[in-house]
Parts: sequence; C-alpha cells; structure tokens
Amino acid sequence: MVSKSEELGAMFLFSDEPEDYQKSRWPFVNYMKKKLKVGIWDKEKKRQALVQKSGHYRVKYSGIKNRRTRFLQDLYVTLIDLKWRYAIAILFNVYLASYFMFAVFWYWLMHNHGDFDHVNDPDWKSCVDGVHDFGNAFLFSIETQTTIGYGFAYPNTDCEGTLLLTFLQVTVGIFLENILLGFMFMKFAQPKRRGKTLMFSKHACVNHEDGVLCLQVRIGDMRQSHLVDAKVHGVLVKKRVTEEGKTYPLYLHSLEFEANDMGDKIVLMWPMVLSHKITESSPLWNIRPSDLTNEKYEIIIYAEGTLESTGEYCQARSSYLPCELLWGHRFDRIEQFDAGNGRWEVDFSGFNDVVYNSNIRHSAKELNDFKFRTKGKQEKPPRPPSPLKSVTYDLPPEYPAVLPPSEHENVDYHRPLSGFAVLHRLSNPETDASSEATDDTVIERDLGEGGTVDERDLGEGGTVETHSSDEESYGDAEETCKSIDINLQDAVE
Repeated sequence: MVSKSEELGAMFLFSDEPEDYQKSRWPFVNYMKKKLKVGIWDKEKKRQALVQKSGHYRVKYSGIKNRRTRFLQDLYVTLIDLKWRYAIAILFNVYLASYFMFAVFWYWLMHNHGDFDHVNDPDWKSCVDGVHDFGNAFLFSIETQTTIGYGFAYPNTDCEGTLLLTFLQVTVGIFLENILLGFMFMKFAQPKRRGKTLMFSKHACVNHEDGVLCLQVRIGDMRQSHLVDAKVHGVLVKKRVTEEGKTYPLYLHSLEFEANDMGDKIVLMWPMVLSHKITESSPLWNIRPSDLTNEKYEIIIYAEGTLESTGEYCQARSSYLPCELLWGHRFDRIEQFDAGNGRWEVDFSGFNDVVYNSNIRHSAKELNDFKFRTKGKQEKPPRPPSPLKSVTYDLPPEYPAVLPPSEHENVDYHRPLSGFAVLHRLSNPETDASSEATDDTVIERDLGEGGTVDERDLGEGGTVETHSSDEESYGDAEETCKSIDINLQDAVE
C-alpha cells in the first residue's frame, strides 16, 4: 500500500515506503544490513501475496515423503535452484574436502613408509620430499590438485603408491573443477535472471478506454536487446464456490491482456501499457473498488519470450493485490520526441507515474447496466408540450335514448383529452355520417377557427370524434360539436 504521495496538479507521484531501520555511518554496514535484512521490516511480508514483486512464489510445501531423496535424484536442477550463498558454500567446501581428503592419503602413505621416523636422515628417501608433518602434506595436496608446484615438495617414484595417488588426485581434481565451474556458470547464465531487467509498474490502473472499463499495467525493458516473440497473459486468483458447494480457495481465472492492437504479443522497444477489457466474459466483471476491503483476490501478470542473445526461454512475472489497484487513474506519458537529437526518448523516472482521470465507484457490470438504462431513455421520442386543456362536454338529455339499455355501459360520455371528446355509437352502421372512414384510420375535418375534428372509425361500433380547440375558440368549437351531434341524431331516426 502506498504510504507517501506527492500531488502535482492532476498527477500523483508515488514513492516507496521508507526503510525502517537505523542507518549506520558506514555504507558497507548499511549494505550488509539491507542484504541480510537485519533490523529491516520486509514489505513483502506485509503484502501477503502469492507472488512477490520480484517474481518469486510464496507457496510452502509440506507433507512430502522422502523429500530430500527426491531432490538428490534431480541433483543438477537442485544445485541450479539453490540460493547463491549455498552455492558458494558448496563450491568452497567441496574443494576443501577434496584437498583435505588427499592430504590424509599422502600423510597415511608417508606414515606407512616410515618417513616421519627419518625426518633428519639424509640417507633416507621419503615418498614425498620436503613433507615432514600434516601441514606440509595438506599444502602438497593443494599443489598437486591445482598443478601449482612451488618446487620444495615433490613425490618420489621409488615409493610404492606415489604414482597411483598422484594420478587419482589430478583426475578427481579435473572432474570436480569441471563440475563446479559448470555449476557456477549455469547459476550466472540462468534465463530467469533476464527477468530482472523487465519492469512492471508498482500499481495497476482501472479506467475507461474507448468507452470500456479496462485494467491496465505498464511493462518496460531496460535492455537494448529485447525479447523475441514476447507474449503476455494474466491470471486472477480468487475464491470460488461451485453449485454443489465445493470451495476452491485458490481458483485460477484467465485474464487476456493486449498491447495496443497487437493482441497478446508485445514489442518492448519502449514501455507499453497492457490492457484487459472488463467485459461480461471477464472475471473482473462484478468487482467494485470497495471490494478491496472485504474480498481477497490477486492478479498475476506473466511476460514470456525468447532471449535474443542466447535463444533461451525466459519468463518474468509480478502480482497486484486489491489495494494496489488505482481506480480512475491512468499511466502518464513518459515517451517524447527529442527534436534536437532526432529520436524518441523514454524517461524511466516516471515509469510509475499515474494521472487521475475520473471517479469510479461501481463495477463494470453496474456501469454497463446504468449505461443501458440511460441509452434506452434517450431513444424514446420526447413528448411535445401541448397548450390544450382537458374539457368535459355535456351531452343533451335526449341523446342517451338513442342507444339500447344493454349498450349504455360501452359509452364513455366524458373522456378527458387534449380538448374534449364525445363517443357516438351508432345503432345502424349504414347511416354512419363518416362512411368514408375505415378501420384504424383518422380523418381530420377543418372547423375553421374553432379547431379540427379527428374522426376514428371503430368498425360496426361507431366512430370517435375528438374536437380540439384552445381557450379563445372554445365557444365556436362547442357550437360545431352540437351541430354534428344533431345531424347524427337525425340520421339515426
């Protein structure tokens, strides 16, 4: 978690947490304290992540039977995977054991020959001239195995076993030298060391990209010889419960990342921003910014490729916890064109700089639902404002006698509309005054300044006439409707 930040306008520059230990005035002491982690609080212990920022896994295995035997059966890989302090200890101890063992053999050979009983006898021929005690024998063993030869001690061929022991020590020395030096060379030439020069941003950003919510991570390569055919992919580690109630505390979900329009392939000539689109198929579809307080998950990023210089396969990785996701931020631009030198320049000092973009408080699913509802409301045509008012039209007392009593319930005498309306249900369709109308059609009749008459044919049931008018011409429209009503009454009779 970021503990210190400096705000410059809309840009936030994040720095590392300060080292929590008492520094000495001697730089070498501070260096050893930092390497040995003496009195230093390890930030990785505070993270409690499956994958450290350096790319190492934090998974402990237990309950394996015959574990040491299995590792010794795969001795080559076991030695390669050892830490450097153990590798150097093995190198020195193997040489020391070899020198000491053959020193014992030389001392035992001289002791059986009786050389130590005739140390000052000039007529006695010792197996090894110049060797009088075990210290001299140990030095002679080192000279023989390393072919140094200081000239004071040398073997005597008249002594039995001298040639055999010399041949055996030289042969074993060459064999051990090839094995140990090859082992140290492989430790130096491990392909995974190349991943140390691949940089991942300390934080991941979540922002909108082309209208889609995206998870973004920046990756860069400090070397001029870049990875060949490099690809990137991600994994979301999250708890999952199946429909049957089975719980998987560490369930892997695939995260597809793309760099610009290259898909999962990356070209690391300059730092690139990897994007994962949070769509319905993404496991991050329902994750909100507030979930970092009550939900545990981890995002692991893998970058793989072939080393251009050696042709070996390499993988670099990093991880991000929920507290390391910056919602509503995007990475700041660090590449710019240098017109003076005529080339592009990348400033890695701003590799982790981010810029505030927007305030995001919802998941991608919630934002998509809100966008869909907003779009649906916008597609509906707006209702035009109408200056008309609803007016009730009173029918004459003799009008209801036209209809049979069984059809009185189908008559709407007072219908509030924009204006006023009267429903005429004719008992004889042949005498319909609006015979020119058809089903589901509307006929507009101009009433002059009094308004218009909209007549909708109801088939055999009759017609609906809607008389519209404003307040100023209400009187004229009322007289017109009354005349229409009298004509219909005469037509029925």
